[in-house]
Amino acid sequence: MTPAPTPPVLLAVDHPAQRAEAPLSALPLPALHPLLPEPPPPEPPGPYLDGLRAALPSGAPGAVLASCASAPLAAVVAARAGRAVPLVLFDAEPVTAATVLTAYRDTVAQLGVLPDHREARHLAGCVAEPGVFLAVARQRLAAHVGGALGVDGAATEEVEDLAAPLVDAALRWLAHLLAAHHAPPPASVGPTLRILSANTPGDGLRVGCDRADLLRDPRTADAVVSFLAAHGVRTDTDH
Repeated sequence: MTPAPTPPVLLAVDHPAQRAEAPLSALPLPALHPLLPEPPPPEPPGPYLDGLRAALPSGAPGAVLASCASAPLAAVVAARAGRAVPLVLFDAEPVTAATVLTAYRDTVAQLGVLPDHREARHLAGCVAEPGVFLAVARQRLAAHVGGALGVDGAATEEVEDLAAPLVDAALRWLAHLLAAHHAPPPASVGPTLRILSANTPGDGLRVGCDRADLLRDPRTADAVVSFLAAHGVRTDTDH
């Protein structure tokens, strides 16, 4: 008896940082393949996008899936396949300059401080130059972390060693957002399904749950499997 063909890879474009929302891996899709198993180095959008393209597995994917801020990157990845690859987006929202600045402010707020107006204006002016933004953010975050750790008077090397893990994690997330913000819109995209949680604005298939549970909700998985089946993509699930 001839064995059934292996289902095509479903590429998951998602930043793997810890967060309140369920990750794409919560979907019960055996063929799901994370494009970013680890957060990539914090690089400007050009090298960052090149790294995503280099990480693509051989062969065309069956579909590309992405959540929230990763949606623009998923469109770039899907376009790279060179054909009408189905695209599934969960709570996709535009990644604007304000998105990037809010992420920076939220990171600093976790340290118990807020950027002053001069710092905020300086960073706002750097979003258009991502390499400059990352360099300035690295410097300012290190200073904020050093202050939060009570080492204002310590040697520079000591502050850098203490701050490095926190700063690196924050910069990797900011680089992801900058890449999404600056990602070129693809000339064309394949069939697209947009799935939204209860309170996310926009048009698409709405699931009555909050954002944190969207990717755990069985109705979400059912919608994905049905959509992919309608476009000839096998998922080998029991849905």
